[in-house]
Amino acid sequence: MIKKIIVYINAYVAGVFKLLFKEKNFVEIIIKDPKKIEPSHSEKVFYERLFIFYRNMKIKEINNPEIIKPSSLWQNHINNDYKFLIDSFKENNLENFSFFLNNFGNWNNYLGIEHNTLLKRYSKNFILKSYLKNEIFLKHYKIWKDFGYEKKDLNKISTPEFGNQLGAYIDGNFVTIGSFFNQIISKILLEHIKHKSKPIICDLGGGYGKLGYFLIKNFEDSCFIDFDIPEVLVLAAYYLMSSFPNKKTLLFGEKEFEKKDSENFDLIFMPSAEITKMSENSVDLFVNKNSLGEMRSDTAKFYIEKINYCSKIFFHMNHNRIRNVFDNKDKSLISSEYPIDMKKFDLVFDYPDLSHFIYTGRYDSNNDIFMKLFKITQKTN
Repeated sequence: MIKKIIVYINAYVAGVFKLLFKEKNFVEIIIKDPKKIEPSHSEKVFYERLFIFYRNMKIKEINNPEIIKPSSLWQNHINNDYKFLIDSFKENNLENFSFFLNNFGNWNNYLGIEHNTLLKRYSKNFILKSYLKNEIFLKHYKIWKDFGYEKKDLNKISTPEFGNQLGAYIDGNFVTIGSFFNQIISKILLEHIKHKSKPIICDLGGGYGKLGYFLIKNFEDSCFIDFDIPEVLVLAAYYLMSSFPNKKTLLFGEKEFEKKDSENFDLIFMPSAEITKMSENSVDLFVNKNSLGEMRSDTAKFYIEKINYCSKIFFHMNHNRIRNVFDNKDKSLISSEYPIDMKKFDLVFDYPDLSHFIYTGRYDSNNDIFMKLFKITQKTN
């Protein structure tokens, strides 16, 4: 609590300073107005398809084995903060379901997939809005430029607003806080799979698809398979299907998921249990950002075992030293404890993720997320 108060006070002080001593920015930054928007009636068929998809997952979820059930951390989060979405399913209310999808990026509750509540809070106060603009977004932009980009490259981080995402317009290009480093990470990962004619990319717990968007964008032809819990997976399906309307998509329940689907579809969205259907070394790149560290230890081990089996390259970003402690006193694993098969993989790199350390505009060591890339050894390959 003391730390949160200090962060809040720091934002006020820095915001006032920026207002009093204005600097001439080399780019125009406009914070997006946090207003809800109504879904389009012309997309009713699209929403109906997603509603059936969500319903199929919720029905199947009842029979999930204990090993893959969410930790108490996430289950409580789902029950409370995703209540509007869950109720739309229970009440068979397509209108409320559509409204949630159309505004999840601007939701009043923190959904655990974007900084929506921070952005809403800071954008409503002119002092905090100054901090948001001149510290958080401008600082991320400056660091992004240090990676060799120029102002003319802003279109490379321009991000779709589907779901009514909150963020800023930089010289007319919409970005979220995560846009900068998700684009950078996608470029790093591209170097390892760019030689593939149609790479198969899997994501476990990929949020609403912000890294997935940049990965898919790199290829004219690829297959992106997303495994996640129903409440988050339906958001990713909505976001990525809206971003890539010409991609051929398979949603859970529309047919039985099988090996050949990666050849016939561009986007595939499956609940996490379906990961067991992936065959050996069938995935060119498997990605996990943050979610392994939010699972119970036995659940994380279960998924890593499956990733060991099916992937040629495994990239993950998770805590190096800070654990989550759940209601039953079970603790999450830290990344050094992940049972990566080092007989199969070589460690290519292991670096701190700068975006997590400075995402609020100031250094915070408690966000100790490290990026690690494991690649299949030449002997195995």
